[in-house]
Amino acid sequence: MKNFKLYTIFLFILAVFSSCDDFDASLDTPYTANPTPEEVASEATALSAFQSWFSAVNSYDGPALMLTTMADMRTCSHGNQGMNDMSGEPRKAWDNNPGYSNASASEDYYTALYTLLANQSTVIKNINEGTLATEDPAKTESLARFGQAVAIGYIALVYDRVWIVDETGPLFDSEATSPALAMDVALEKLDRAIELADNNTFTVDAINGLSLTSEEWSEFLNSMGARLLANTPRNSTQRDALDWDKVLNYANNGITYDVEILWDGAVNWWSEWLYYANVSGWARVDMRVVNLLDPSSPARWPASASILDPATSNDSRLDTDFEYLDSQGFRPDRGTYHYSNYRHSRYDEEIFVSEQTAAVPEMLIAENDLYKAEAILRSGGAIADAVTIINASSRVLRGELTPLSETASFDEVVDAIHYERSIELLTSGMGIGFFEMRKNDLLQIGTPLHLPVPGAYLLAGGYENYTIGGVSNADGIDVSNGGW
Repeated sequence: MKNFKLYTIFLFILAVFSSCDDFDASLDTPYTANPTPEEVASEATALSAFQSWFSAVNSYDGPALMLTTMADMRTCSHGNQGMNDMSGEPRKAWDNNPGYSNASASEDYYTALYTLLANQSTVIKNINEGTLATEDPAKTESLARFGQAVAIGYIALVYDRVWIVDETGPLFDSEATSPALAMDVALEKLDRAIELADNNTFTVDAINGLSLTSEEWSEFLNSMGARLLANTPRNSTQRDALDWDKVLNYANNGITYDVEILWDGAVNWWSEWLYYANVSGWARVDMRVVNLLDPSSPARWPASASILDPATSNDSRLDTDFEYLDSQGFRPDRGTYHYSNYRHSRYDEEIFVSEQTAAVPEMLIAENDLYKAEAILRSGGAIADAVTIINASSRVLRGELTPLSETASFDEVVDAIHYERSIELLTSGMGIGFFEMRKNDLLQIGTPLHLPVPGAYLLAGGYENYTIGGVSNADGIDVSNGGW
């Protein structure tokens, strides 16, 4: 695949970064008509970094909904945001035509994250040049570095190539780089944010419903480092070659509290994808997940069935986190393989009863625990140490399952980690389930392992469009050749 020059693509990114709701219309707007990053960069810009990232990755107009169905974590035959198209069987390639009705699932996310990168890089540039007035330079820079890190990192998690411009200008000679190398840059930014938090005292009030000390902010940044790095691999070969010692270091310094975001009635602070992933009549829990809870339940919906009996499980979360449904709500002509008789109800009180005004997790302690346990295993640590972490976390505390044996095998602990990510983390962290299935070669054959650069950007820059996915293209590098 030919490399595309950064500066042209990035010009179009910057041309729309100020925010047009409609991407196609924004291409007709002269770049000079939009405010530049320099004009908007301020201390307030840095303070908005978390919200800008949170809104981008949790938007309805993003890849979250289709990723959870592509991963067979949830199931949905609705056409919205590519869910039906990308979870259809057999799997097919992503439609990268800018005229595709669900193009916003890629375009809007891409635009929002490059907007974040442009704005926060300008904040850093102004700090370095002494032209940005701020009452707390350490806090301001830490937040801006976080913004750079998650912008680059979340592009690297989802796309097959990444162009990077930071406060120093274009990196990698203005060429696209691999997700792995882009993630290295993202973690360099994150490490600087951590250093600033560790060596200074300040309070971060930039997260709705939370007021974090610099120590607590550092914990969150470390857990974010574990999340970004552990979820970068596209296959098991890349997974095994990952620097798991680095993941372990991040996780060992990670969160000791659940990162819960206070929703504000669906105005500025809420996770749209979580709302639609859980609301009645939309996505359901995939039977693959139900089968994990109850191995006697089929992992795939029987073609001849319209409804199944309720599942049973030793895991108490079947009763607390899942709701049995006695009818189907999906169109059979779109594939009865979409059918399921369960939805995720764990956060019904917080999301629906409260009318989106309660605190909902973005990152649970359990997520960090699982990175820690996996990193111990894959870095060659003692299996018993990983077992201890798992037994002290959600598996026993919430699931009330029998603790893993101290003599559990490597594979048994890996299976326990996978189980917890599928059950405990089903409704927290955009893409967590997809990334888990991807790095373990579990995505259905033909599933894209990442998305191509949005076609609208390629064509606007005069470049050839391309796409990724489809069973005939299953190479294990860009397209899954595995399956569960």
